[in-house]
Amino acid sequence: MKTGIIIIALVILFVVSVVWFRQPKETVENRIDSIADVLIPDPISQAVISGAIDTESKTGQLFLVSTSEDVGQALRGLKDDRYFFEIKSRLPEIDREVFYYNVWLVRQIPYGYFSLGEMITNDDGDFVLVWESQDNNNYFGYTEIVITRQEFSGSKDPSIHIVEGEFGE
Repeated sequence: MKTGIIIIALVILFVVSVVWFRQPKETVENRIDSIADVLIPDPISQAVISGAIDTESKTGQLFLVSTSEDVGQALRGLKDDRYFFEIKSRLPEIDREVFYYNVWLVRQIPYGYFSLGEMITNDDGDFVLVWESQDNNNYFGYTEIVITRQEFSGSKDPSIHIVEGEFGE
């Protein structure tokens, strides 16, 4: 007798569960029309982002990745309303027939990077690069500096990080 009551209770529970599961769910009233609405930071997150990323500094120190030794400095600013970037660094010697040093600027939010080009040596033996933008874009959001050792016959993507730095550090 008890077994029959338990079986009937389980069948009733099963039927109620199936009916509940098959009911239409409530529709969400607050739909987002565009992904752009989500990507626009609110005032609080914008304040956090602005405080965390130094887009105002004009100088940045450069450090060897392997030893954290200070090896140079980068400068940035506006010249004739166009962004410019200058770097001077004491880098380890390399076989200039096979390798070259390439400078990259990195932006964290939203993530992006681009190459400024190959470094050359000046009369003092320091590696240098002077770059001016060809457009009126603002590159001050790119706050990190990376120098990589690239192979002439290798990939053009960033390779081994030799030096890293950041504006405002």
